[in-house]
Amino acid sequence: MTHEAIKGDGVVLRPTSEADLATLRAFFTNAGFYERWGGRALSDEEISAKYVGRRSPGVECFIVEEARRAIGFVQYHVADDGGEGGGMDLALLPSERGRGVGTAVVHAVVEFVETRLGWRRFTVDPDVDNTRGVNFWTKVGFVLIRVVEGGDGRAPHWLMEWRPAGP
Repeated sequence: MTHEAIKGDGVVLRPTSEADLATLRAFFTNAGFYERWGGRALSDEEISAKYVGRRSPGVECFIVEEARRAIGFVQYHVADDGGEGGGMDLALLPSERGRGVGTAVVHAVVEFVETRLGWRRFTVDPDVDNTRGVNFWTKVGFVLIRVVEGGDGRAPHWLMEWRPAGP
């Protein structure tokens, strides 16, 4: 399956491919980038297995571009709930944070999964101690649902859910 690009306010989310390994390597070996995405640099094998499109259509991966510059990574994944929804993950290079780009990315992905995929449930799961991340997700429209205790080596994290405006 070839996914289309998703366009947002000043950003383009370009589906990843095998040709993006060097860009993804630069992201996933940057400590400021991966600090909240696994906490360690990833090998080329791990990046290729997870982030170049090999898990499509269950997980769709994108390079975040602004003015044709690669500045981050986002993915959405289908939940095991019969197609009702899924979740997303987002990381931007540290130099690109705080300018509204993350908000534009989230709104573009939310618009896509609601209108094109018909999702009614959309979640994120920042670590409890990731105050910056929790504040960001709250600011862009996600609400805290509950704390999920760590397991499989994962720290305790919030389950947060998108709550669209309206009735």
